[in-house]
Amino acid sequence: MSVSESDPRSIRTRDSLRDALIKLAAENAYDSLCIKDITNEAGLNRTTFYLHYSGLHELLNDCAHMLFEQMRTEIYTNKADPSKNSPASLIPFVQSVFKHLEQYEKFYRAMLGKFGDPLFRELFQELLSELIFEPMTTQKINYSSNPRLEMNLHFFCAGFTGIAVWWLENDKPMSAQEASRYIASDILPDYLRLMSV
Repeated sequence: MSVSESDPRSIRTRDSLRDALIKLAAENAYDSLCIKDITNEAGLNRTTFYLHYSGLHELLNDCAHMLFEQMRTEIYTNKADPSKNSPASLIPFVQSVFKHLEQYEKFYRAMLGKFGDPLFRELFQELLSELIFEPMTTQKINYSSNPRLEMNLHFFCAGFTGIAVWWLENDKPMSAQEASRYIASDILPDYLRLMSV
C-alpha cells in the first residue's frame, strides 16, 4: 500500500514521528532508540511507521531536512543584504542559525555532540554547506571548478559546525547575539573575501 505524501493524514503522521524522534533523541542516546520507542511516543504502530519510513535513519534524514528548511526560512526572513560584503550585514543571518540551534538545543546537543550520531553530524554539515554555498551560487561562481575555493568553504562549514557544538556542549557560554557578533567581526571577513573571488 502506497501513502501519498500530500495527504493530510500522511503529513500529520510524519510530523508526529519527527516530533517523537526530536523529543526522544534529546532525552536518550540516539543509538539506544528503536522504532517501538518512536511509535509509542507518537501514539502510532509499527505498521504505520513502515508506511512512511524504511527505518530510523530514514526518519532522521527526513527530520534533518525538515529542520534545515526551517532554519533556511528563519535565516532568509532577515532583510539584511549579504551582498554588501559587510560583516555587520551578516549578523542577523548568523544569529538566526544560533536562535534555531537554541530552539532545538537539547536535540542538537545530543545529536551533534561527542556522543551524537556521526551520520547526523555529517548530514548537518552537508546541509550547512549548502547554506554557506548559497550566497556564492547566486553570484554565479563556479566553486566546483576551483578546488581551493571549495576547500576553503568546506573549512568554514566544518568550523561553524565545531563552534555550534562547542556552544551547545558548554551550555551557551555567550548569548546568540554575542556569538553572532564575534563570528561576524572575527571570522566572516575571511569568508566575505572568498565570496568576492
